Amino acid sequence: MSALEFLTPVADSAEVLARTPMERLAREAGARFERREGWNVPIAFGDEAAERERASSAVGFVDRSMLAKFECSAPAETLAPLGLSPGVAAWRDGAWWCPVTPSRVLVVGAGGEAAALRARVDEIGGRVVELTTGLAALALVGPLCRELLARFCAVDVRPALAPVCAFRPGSVARTPGYVLVEDEDRLLIMVGWALGEYLWRVVADAARSLGGGPLGVDVLAREAARA
Repeated sequence: MSALEFLTPVADSAEVLARTPMERLAREAGARFERREGWNVPIAFGDEAAERERASSAVGFVDRSMLAKFECSAPAETLAPLGLSPGVAAWRDGAWWCPVTPSRVLVVGAGGEAAALRARVDEIGGRVVELTTGLAALALVGPLCRELLARFCAVDVRPALAPVCAFRPGSVARTPGYVLVEDEDRLLIMVGWALGEYLWRVVADAARSLGGGPLGVDVLAREAARA
């Protein structure tokens, strides 16, 4: 078991309710919460129509810290069969496989699939570290998501340089982090767990000038259904 694995919630446990580092600020912003896969999840912020409009015409941000995250470190030749290219993530078996270096891979998937995802990562060999509660995450959603990122991050995600599946380790809001281009209008940004509130504040401030704001996780499913 890794040093952080004991912090990962058990999805079918009635006693455990995990909370993200952004929960307090989400609550202050008017979030409505539900228990999902062992986590206290912000599912909506006020009017559903307003959320849909924000996501489709401007930009919003969604707390995704509850995603399962594992880092596998192994010699480059051990990871080579994965067929990953530098700077390009691969979507496989319901998870993103993101090459950090030739000898490190970050795997990100649904929280409810954490055990199965861990088993798949273990099959690779090498050292596996549980980072579910090591990395806070926000999804930036909407046609202005790249403009929003540019307001606080030096990582260049212009479409010509960072198409869908691009993965960029770098400085996110002046702290080490990762940027993943999940879709044309959707980015996933990750930083250290302890900086979750800080990231929320930075993103919220930048989004405000673009007519953006927080979204509940349910808007992601709605937007996926519309695509």
